[in-house]
Amino acid sequence: MLRLLIELLRVVQIVVFIRVILTWVMPGRLPPAIKPVTDRIDMVLRRFQVLIPMGPGYIDLGPMLFLLLIEVIMRVLYAMMWRGMLGAPMFLP
Repeated sequence: MLRLLIELLRVVQIVVFIRVILTWVMPGRLPPAIKPVTDRIDMVLRRFQVLIPMGPGYIDLGPMLFLLLIEVIMRVLYAMMWRGMLGAPMFLP
């Protein structure tokens, strides 16, 4: 079960990374085929939006924060999975 959740989070990381690359490569309108996926990713990323002024525009740190959060969650899940497999207590005092 943890393994499946970890793999799902890895897929989300890849999709977010591809979305970020697409905003650099295709900053205008996106093809209709990928629009539903990007709309859902953008909806999640809006909650993490942190804009930093940079000259005439802004840099959005939201995707980086979101990817960092996913990475932390994955590391916790990996630790839980390995400690559970080795028979050690899940949380050490």
